[in-house]
Amino acid sequence: MSKQKQSEEAYNTLLARIRQARPESSGQSEDRLKLPAPQTMVSGKKTFWLNFMEFPNLLRRDPIDYLNYFRSQLAINASIENGRAIFMGRPDKQSFAALVQRYVKERVICPVCGSPDTRLEKNKQVLTLLCEACGARSAAK
Repeated sequence: MSKQKQSEEAYNTLLARIRQARPESSGQSEDRLKLPAPQTMVSGKKTFWLNFMEFPNLLRRDPIDYLNYFRSQLAINASIENGRAIFMGRPDKQSFAALVQRYVKERVICPVCGSPDTRLEKNKQVLTLLCEACGARSAAK
């Protein structure tokens, strides 16, 4: 057996041991981040996102920054009143659900370890995602 094949076999054996020793909960940390479905209601030319405040609270993000993300992605004006977001327009419920998933992927989940335990920092106009689980720093989109 060649030396390369032996070292590859030893590596795979060690990797298998590590995977067995690792607790199940550390598998995909993204799974423990459960978000509700956006509850929206249309009235005239306005769309009300009724459970808006649940999202920034669960994601540990600033509600104004979270709203600004949706405002810019949907290209419509919005505001927060009584824990609800009010959008001046009629985006559909699927738009909100898709944008929530995109926001989580771009600005919450660590690209290195997959943990949702992150925070956003802004340094010199650059938005940085800091992972509290693995310590990684990466540019947020």
